[in-house]
Order: sequence, then C-alpha cells, then structure tokens
Amino acid sequence: MNSSSNQATEKERRLGIWEKYLSLWVALCIGAGIGLGKTFPQFSTALGELTFAGVSIPVAICLFFMIYPIMVQIDFGRVIKAGKTPKPVAATLIANWAIKPFTMAFLGMVFLT
Repeated sequence: MNSSSNQATEKERRLGIWEKYLSLWVALCIGAGIGLGKTFPQFSTALGELTFAGVSIPVAICLFFMIYPIMVQIDFGRVIKAGKTPKPVAATLIANWAIKPFTMAFLGMVFLT
C-alpha cells in the first residue's frame, strides 16, 4: 500500500508538457502575436475597436479564460496555510500591487511615447 501511494504522489508531482515548457509557449505566443500584428495590421485595428464602456472585449474574454481555470482549482485549506506564512504572501502582494503597476506604466511610457 505504501508503494502505491508513493507512485500516486510521484505522478502528481510530474509536470505535464504544458507546465514543463510554459516559458517556451509564452515566447511562441508573443512571437505569434507580433507576427500577426505585423502581417495583418488591419486585424489589430479591428480588435482595438471592439470595446464596450471603454473596456476591450477581446482582452476581457482572454482574461476570463486565463483566470477561470485558476479560480476553480482553489484549495481553501492551502489558503489558510498561506495566511500562516506571511513572508511569501507579503512578497506577492508587494510585487503585484507596489512594483508591477509602476513597472508596466514605465514600460507603457517607453514604448507608447
């Protein structure tokens, strides 16, 4: 029984091809997006015009599909454990709310002006 539980744990720890090469997939998607934008500039313009109340509909749809899988796999037991280890939580909050917005604003100013 012990060896079967070890095998099950070992299978759970292995990364799938998607997770293992996530950086590669991201780079390929960035390249594909740049290539599509350069090849078909009218497509970019058409997507940019799809807005509702100042919100880009394509971006909203993509954000939903990016965030939803994360939301449905929440393990609330681990959320409670995360509250008991404040350093990683604080580091994440600082990175996401204090550093990244200013970094993105800076990059926006660099590339859009």
